[in-house]
Amino acid sequence: MFFQALKKSLGHILNIQHETDEPGTIREINDKIPIRGNNTWMLICSAMLASIGLDTSSGAVIIGAMLISPLMSPILGVGLSVGINDREMLIASIKNLALAAAAGLLVSTLYFSITPLGEPTNELLARTQPTLLDVMVAIFGGIAGIISISRSDRSNAIPGVAIATALMPPLCTAGFGLAVGRIDYFFGGFYLFFINAVFISLSTYMIVKYLHFHTKSYVDQAKQKRVAQIMGIMLFIVVLPSVYFLYNVYVGVKTKKKIESLVITDFTDRNNEVLKWEMQETDSLKYIKIYSVGKQVDEKLVQHYNQVLAQNSLKQYRVRLVQLDVSPEEVQQIAYDITHNLTQDMLKTMELQKLQEQRSDSVRRQQLHLSRSSATQDLKLLFPEIQKVQVGEMISTTNPAKPDTVTLVMLDWRKPETAEATANNAKKKAAEQKQRTAQVKEYEGRIRSYLASKLQRDSVRVVSTF
Repeated sequence: MFFQALKKSLGHILNIQHETDEPGTIREINDKIPIRGNNTWMLICSAMLASIGLDTSSGAVIIGAMLISPLMSPILGVGLSVGINDREMLIASIKNLALAAAAGLLVSTLYFSITPLGEPTNELLARTQPTLLDVMVAIFGGIAGIISISRSDRSNAIPGVAIATALMPPLCTAGFGLAVGRIDYFFGGFYLFFINAVFISLSTYMIVKYLHFHTKSYVDQAKQKRVAQIMGIMLFIVVLPSVYFLYNVYVGVKTKKKIESLVITDFTDRNNEVLKWEMQETDSLKYIKIYSVGKQVDEKLVQHYNQVLAQNSLKQYRVRLVQLDVSPEEVQQIAYDITHNLTQDMLKTMELQKLQEQRSDSVRRQQLHLSRSSATQDLKLLFPEIQKVQVGEMISTTNPAKPDTVTLVMLDWRKPETAEATANNAKKKAAEQKQRTAQVKEYEGRIRSYLASKLQRDSVRVVSTF
């Protein structure tokens, strides 16, 4: 009862058939298979961006190239066409995929032939030895891609699939191999591209079969079984090199940990200081080079380590000790000197920056003074009624957490000539004073706008006195 309920619950959670848009899925993929028009330009730009990103080891540029690459649709088209037995779509998908791959390879080869850099960066080297993990990325990326496209409401998973599977960068790595004459780089990069294409197509095929898409033409069971067997053999052949590469990576990591446990840890426990150690290979032997400082190490210890390695299935390795004629105290002194020099350089840089800031502040203050003088003269010309102008800066503490600098303008207006005070002109004088106050308020608004523009200040406050 429990297992039946669990099965029913999981079936409900994992069910993707009820939201499937079969006609829309076929139309969406089929329309984007042809590499022509804007797709051609997107392909060229993607290949160029991927090449630049690999050349400069820029992850952001490489991601951008992945996002605009139009390679995903022909690959999905291969899996879909096999799943629904559409021969015309299959031929079109393979043709356009081959054309796109050739174009990407050509663009990247041309770029790496003329670039002034052209060195194997980490981003390039990471794509020369694909492993079984890359196969898993392609499988799950392909599943996510076809599920996303097959929904009635298209999701935004395709950009993520494009980034995860990374179709264009391996192709450009192959182009780098052709440009510099490194066949191992060419085959490594192209093999990764081939893995991604094959297993994204396989994932698409499996999901299409799971969703029970209608086939375009009938295929008898015997022929379908034979096709499945051929596909299985081909997939096994494709996967085999990636298993070998993954095994080599695993063996390398395991060997490094073993050497560190048997040799390096014991060497440091004997009060020897190791600057660094590395593994080097020649035609017949593999060396473990240990760079050490301090007391002289007896050659017998090196022979002892060689025996230990031989007893632990590492007889092809030999320890090679490189002793630097520097004591640990001298190493510490060198480290101190380097740190001290860096600190002094940093202090000098900070001092120079401070002087530059002070010089810039002085220039700004001088420019502000000139601007104020010019503004004061302009105001007296524009408004003859002004007798005196004072411009300065003040700190406003309306918000203590964020003080603001305000430009304060003090205006001293000329007093109008007044007649002798009599009972008859008292009302007239009051009316004139009211009119003058209104006019000054209007002037203040115009002066505020003028000074804000002239002095490039956001906050200008005008205060008038009569």
